[in-house]
Amino acid sequence: MELETAVMLAHVRRVHAALLEREGCTPGELADLLEGLRREVQALPFNIPDADTLPREEYHDLRARIAGAWPEPGFYNPATGRALGHCDLPAEIGDALDDLTDLALDLGTALALADTDGAAAALAWLRWSHDSHWGDHVQDVTPHLRWLG
Repeated sequence: MELETAVMLAHVRRVHAALLEREGCTPGELADLLEGLRREVQALPFNIPDADTLPREEYHDLRARIAGAWPEPGFYNPATGRALGHCDLPAEIGDALDDLTDLALDLGTALALADTDGAAAALAWLRWSHDSHWGDHVQDVTPHLRWLG
């Protein structure tokens, strides 16, 4: 179990680094990384995280950092994944930078918990935050990332 936990946290670090620094990934490769992590986290047991204070980065600073690494993603139609032009106004509008920023925040929290409270706390946070938040972002943004290539 300890090896599996270390492998899972290494995968989280790799995805988090790709979100923040890009590291040569294409949008399609980022979609693959996100979907792979989502599948792994869905296999974890569900536990409520036991953390009184969860570390959080400032959203706007993190969004600006991700926008610098990932300039292609923008607003998109969640039904098709296609980017929106100025005249396209579907019922819903997806914001890829918001999706990626929220993912980076939640994965960053898991990594911070691994450093401060241990792997069990990090994995509990990953599963709980996946089910309550970031799993939806992965599902929403990956068709857009694949459309970008």
